[in-house]
Amino acid sequence: MAGAQFRRQRFSENKNNSKLLFMMDEIIDKLANSQVTFQPNSTAAEHPRFALYKVKTSCNQETRRKKFLEAQKLKRYDYARHARKLATNEWSDSADEQEVEKEDGKAEDMDFEECVVKPPTRSYKNQLMLSEWLVEVPSDLEELWYLMLCPVGKRSLIVASRGYTKSYTKSGYPVMSFQSELPGGNKKSSIPMHVYSLLDCIYDAVNRTFYVLDIMCWNSHPCFDSDTEFRFYWKNTKISETPNLQTVSRSNNYKFVDLPFFNCNPKSIKEVLWSEFPFPSKLDGLLFYHKKTHYTCGTTPLVGWLKGYMVPEMLGIEIPPILEGEKPSGYVSIEKHLPEAFKKHAKRKEEDEKTMHFEE
Repeated sequence: MAGAQFRRQRFSENKNNSKLLFMMDEIIDKLANSQVTFQPNSTAAEHPRFALYKVKTSCNQETRRKKFLEAQKLKRYDYARHARKLATNEWSDSADEQEVEKEDGKAEDMDFEECVVKPPTRSYKNQLMLSEWLVEVPSDLEELWYLMLCPVGKRSLIVASRGYTKSYTKSGYPVMSFQSELPGGNKKSSIPMHVYSLLDCIYDAVNRTFYVLDIMCWNSHPCFDSDTEFRFYWKNTKISETPNLQTVSRSNNYKFVDLPFFNCNPKSIKEVLWSEFPFPSKLDGLLFYHKKTHYTCGTTPLVGWLKGYMVPEMLGIEIPPILEGEKPSGYVSIEKHLPEAFKKHAKRKEEDEKTMHFEE
């Protein structure tokens, strides 16, 4: 009896600690909104739609997408070692520091932005690929982009290694440690203890489910520098091959469910939004992934984000009444709803146009 009471007490303490860490992550996100250095089109701020500006000028977001795609072609990084460092939590390697210094030096010489993967102070901070608001609809949306519906939940980095599965907030805070059927995440598994896996997930606490957005490493095989088409195929294949992941058990304490992806033509998007969602929780928003982007740590314009009620205005696609009903009170349009965001973006746009004019 005493042992059972002790276990219940420990479970309650762990649950409270998890809630506290998620609350800390939310506070960090809110503080990020007030930072002086404003990152273009960050989803930490509201949608900065700028359709009122001159059509003849170059699109800031479209230009940045092209530069990111060019940057990843030239980028060289030892992702196998990076995945191993995440799995083992060992970052005191001088080789990593030299690599970062080398990448920083190259980035300063380039005329485009390059996302440099750095081992930060808190080693699990800034390891997830984060989206930007879909400010400009890509001209190649139908051909080169995927759509993924995102449920309400907490963004989580999953690290399965040395017989345990651990989840971290996107700010790098550890949340919980448990057993799973992921390769490397179960101490009683027949899989060797030295293997590891890394996943990008949304955690739904109500349904005890991790919804898998993306995959960075499976069974010690990293795929950071693989394009979205391959990563999504591999993610779907590997999770399908491990059916025990999709049920809660002693060896798999939380469910892992693969989120499906769809083509981005208007007919497909409308069908997806009018059909039953692939999860029981509410829809948080829509993620748009460029098919050729690698898994890039940090914010990238090659992953876009929209709220469901923004789809008609941005994409001209009819949405069901349930999504229409999620519009904020008094909402008329993106432009009128977010005047402060327009002011900030107008200043950035003006600076960008000066640079573009100089280059031309």
